[in-house]
This record gives sequence, structure tokens and C-alpha cells, in this order.
Amino acid sequence: MRSRKAKEGFTLLEILVVITLIIIIAGIALPRFAGVTDEGRKAKGKGELKTLQTALESYLLNTTSSVPADYAALKTALEGATPRLVGEMDDFVDPFGATAATGYSYAKSSNNKYYVLFSLGPDKTADITGIADTGSISPDSPDDDVFVTNGQLAT
Repeated sequence: MRSRKAKEGFTLLEILVVITLIIIIAGIALPRFAGVTDEGRKAKGKGELKTLQTALESYLLNTTSSVPADYAALKTALEGATPRLVGEMDDFVDPFGATAATGYSYAKSSNNKYYVLFSLGPDKTADITGIADTGSISPDSPDDDVFVTNGQLAT
């Protein structure tokens, strides 16, 4: 009697079924991971912006200066303050910026009382266009921008 050899390997059909299942599972899982990444970037932005806000508020309390005119002036003020309020401002980068070295965005009111520091957010577009002399951020609903301010959203 001849012994039959056991079948070795997989058939083409079995391999195709496994590949199809992997593709379906990946299609379900990948969009969920993208959302988690954006949430992590938002959290990083909120933390860094809160640190910058605390440093700026401390600077304003300890000097007679008004709100810095632009981001470069803010950088100079915070890095040059005594005692030192922050390390290198270049370490604070917008996690949604165009490049790895893109800093956060900054705007001040024309009366030098109010400021807003903000990240572009997941859509990588600045929705905030400025801050009014009343402290209201423009526009009053900044889509997905992450921000800190000493003003307020318009009601």
C-alpha cells in the first residue's frame, strides 16, 4: 500500500482570504489611529501654549511693559527676562506647523492689553485672525485652532 503524503502549504484561495481580511482590518484601524495622533498633538500644543502664557503673564506682572508687538518681540522679551522665564523659544514649536521649526502664532490688540497665542490646529490653517481691543478673538469660533488668551471668545 502506498502512503499518501500530507498536503503541504496553503492554497492560493486561502492566501487571498487572509490578505483580504488583513486589508479590511487595516482599513478600519488606520483612521482611528490618525485621530489619536491629532489628539496627542492637540495636547502637546495646549501644554506648551499654557507654559508660554504663564511666562508671558509673569513677564507682564514684573515689568511695566505692554504686550509684545509680535512673536519676535515676545521671544526677545521672554528669553531676555530676569529671572529667566523660559528656555529657548525655538523649543516651542507648533505641532501642526508646516515645518518642524514652525513657531506658534501670536496676535495682540491695538490697545496693547490683550493677546492670543495659538496653534494652527489639525487643518493646518490659521482660523484666528486677531484680537480686538475688547479682548474678543476674531473670529468668535476659531474652528480647530488650539489657543490661549487673556481675552475671551465673543458671546
